Amino acid sequence: MIQSGQRLVMKFGGTSMGSAERMRVAAQICADAPCPRVVVVSAMSKVTDLLLATLRAAEEGDRQAVAQNIATLAKRHEDVCRELLPADRQPPILAAIATLIYEFERISGGIMMLAERPPRAVDEALAIGERLSATLMAACLEANGIPAVAVNARQVVVTDSIFGNASPLMDLTRERAAKVIHPLLDAGLLPVVTGFNGATHDGKPTTLGRGGSDFSASILASALDATELWIWTDVDGIMSADPRLVPDAAVLDIVTYREAAELAYN
Repeated sequence: MIQSGQRLVMKFGGTSMGSAERMRVAAQICADAPCPRVVVVSAMSKVTDLLLATLRAAEEGDRQAVAQNIATLAKRHEDVCRELLPADRQPPILAAIATLIYEFERISGGIMMLAERPPRAVDEALAIGERLSATLMAACLEANGIPAVAVNARQVVVTDSIFGNASPLMDLTRERAAKVIHPLLDAGLLPVVTGFNGATHDGKPTTLGRGGSDFSASILASALDATELWIWTDVDGIMSADPRLVPDAAVLDIVTYREAAELAYN
């Protein structure tokens, strides 16, 4: 149980960020949780796939597909913003969304000119999904009276330079967390950190591989000496098998670290 003065890291996946309704639920969970807390968010469900498809289309020179996908990306997040926030809070968030969409459009345009997808550019582009989620989630919390700020994990999680599947450099990450996250907590703010991404020590954007948001939440929990890490998802717990493949898969009541590692390996 979290005690006074201890830290909690909470991670919300793509389904938890998938709509305005789900974001409101996540915000209420955050409001009910002990303080101080740090939130890590994934991109909205299916957004990373959309970003990847757009980058592939850009590499192939398919301008129409790129334009259509970017319009879809923008509309989905703008619609959520309008449903999620009171009218007077929408303009700055819509502007922030437009800035991030433009950033993705710029990277896509560069890939189209090159007719190839440099790994570093792909990592920078894919992180846009989490940055959009963090922007919306922080705004939702603020609208519900919880002071919050979106944080790009590129400022905090330091990795090696294996683009697309980077590994954390924990000593440097711990130092960055002390400089970036601790002051926000001390000021009474709830940091909403992007999952999945980080940067090399000299600032080159990286990602931690697909499914990397859970990993980045674990990295932050370690770097912040958190007492607990809560990973919120759309299933009841760790299961004996993939329920989509095994109809009688059951939730495991207790799982050791070794058992969890073996399940993940297999």
